[in-house]
Amino acid sequence: GERLYYVGLASNLMARLNRHLKDRHADEWDCFSVYLTVHDEHIKELESLLLRIVSPPGNKVSGKFTKQSNNLRRRLNASIKEYHADRRAAVLGGNIARQRQRKKRAAGTGRGQTAVGLVSSPVRLKGSRKSYEYRASLRKDGIRYRNYIYENPTEAARATLPASKQRVNGWTFWHYRDAKTGEWVKLRNLKS
Repeated sequence: GERLYYVGLASNLMARLNRHLKDRHADEWDCFSVYLTVHDEHIKELESLLLRIVSPPGNKVSGKFTKQSNNLRRRLNASIKEYHADRRAAVLGGNIARQRQRKKRAAGTGRGQTAVGLVSSPVRLKGSRKSYEYRASLRKDGIRYRNYIYENPTEAARATLPASKQRVNGWTFWHYRDAKTGEWVKLRNLKS
């Protein structure tokens, strides 16, 4: 009918539909909607949010959030401070902007280290995995991959296969063409 009965995630849609045609949901629904996503980093939280707000009668569980999702106040506050510091540096420009970029680059190592401010003009990047090549662009504000800007190279590399749990280091995954040699070298060479 016109009422939401069930909300669920599926990586194999046909198997899920076949199962729901035979299980306790069999005679409870007459149509369905499918929403495909490019990235799935927050999809579980979105499902939990929907389940808590709508409470469909076909779902037995009300939706559980991951431990990281419970209280994001500190992270939100830190993100707001970062945003305002970035905006202030952009408005003031010059030496203050350069200091801000240096501070962000030195903010961490590995996963936490940012690519923001590494270059002043766009640089083509490529990465490969299992004979498939991925293209991106290193810009002043981070790495652009599929119309999304990632400050962290590892997050951009992870976005190439969002469903994969495979570990990846963005500093070694992404390569750029060295201006002197013409060869593709690891992104980590650019930050040294």
